[in-house]
Amino acid sequence: MKKQKLLCILHRSPPAHGAAKVGDFIAQSRALQEAYDCRFITIKSSDTIGDIGKVNFKKFYLVAELYFKILWSLLVFRPQKIYFTASVRSVAFYRDLLVSTSWKTYEFFKPVELFYHYHTKGIDEFVSTSARNLALTRFFLRNVNLILLSPMLKDDFEKVQTYKNIFFLPNGVEDHADASAIEQRSYEGKKHILYLSNMIKSKGYFEVLKLAMLTCKEDLHFHFAGGWQNSDDEQEFLALISKPELAKKVTFHGFISGEQKKALFEQSHLFIFPTRYPNEAFPLSILEALSYGLPVLSTDEGSIPYILDEQCGVIVYELAKLVEGLDQALSTLMNYETSKYCREHYLQNFTLEQFETNLIRILNV
Repeated sequence: MKKQKLLCILHRSPPAHGAAKVGDFIAQSRALQEAYDCRFITIKSSDTIGDIGKVNFKKFYLVAELYFKILWSLLVFRPQKIYFTASVRSVAFYRDLLVSTSWKTYEFFKPVELFYHYHTKGIDEFVSTSARNLALTRFFLRNVNLILLSPMLKDDFEKVQTYKNIFFLPNGVEDHADASAIEQRSYEGKKHILYLSNMIKSKGYFEVLKLAMLTCKEDLHFHFAGGWQNSDDEQEFLALISKPELAKKVTFHGFISGEQKKALFEQSHLFIFPTRYPNEAFPLSILEALSYGLPVLSTDEGSIPYILDEQCGVIVYELAKLVEGLDQALSTLMNYETSKYCREHYLQNFTLEQFETNLIRILNV
């Protein structure tokens, strides 16, 4: 039987944020390409994390380039299905609105099934700011199948009722963990606490640093890894960790990947991610931590309570309670049984194979 044609318009690295990592995997998925005749178009917008949200001439050129690539694909490729990584607000929303006019026009001439995949949250806030934003969002989502990361994000679309269906697709991450390393992890002596994400204050790295300042426990060492959004935050952080009281219990690894990243996960005992990032929806870093058998201390932001249960994590509802959360995690989750459970929780729910299977199932509607 002839394969249906699928046009995928998505973010890809760089920069290496969550939506781009998922886009990288989708573009490389053999199972997807076996199921469909695929064509991929990359949404190019920012070269670095720090460029996200900024407006410059290059971005106007990239929007025009994206529009004409999509238009050409619609005319020549003629897909039956379109998968699109959608943005929530700001300039990115208006870019998406503009390019969507190409396939909304295409719909008049050829039936097409549309799927918008949201990797973030904030629709309710955006449409609540003005009647214009609400009307434009309703137009943008008309007759579209929504793909959300978890049922916890469904209420974000309560004011927007023009979509067709909602599907839930939890993220997945690649399994790089060595099971023997998890079994050999020692819980005696010094405990290593890891923050690994983009170094953005609202994602919580500064809260972790304050935690390191407050704790008097000598058997704790705090590790930070990630790329910077701006140089001012970087200089502030580096100046603080150079002070004698922190130099002995804090290590900054910078942006890491590959074997260095794997080694850092393997030597750690607890993953900490006290995020209040406005767009936080389904952090891949937490899934990575679980894959390495690490329990997690985090907040109730986005879908994090959907990812974690009391056997694999501690959730704090106020950042002021972070010290108590750390104490709870250290007293109840520092053992092999917890590590084993975290690993199993990942394998049962958040592997890339499960993500791939679920994505194809959704696209098959």
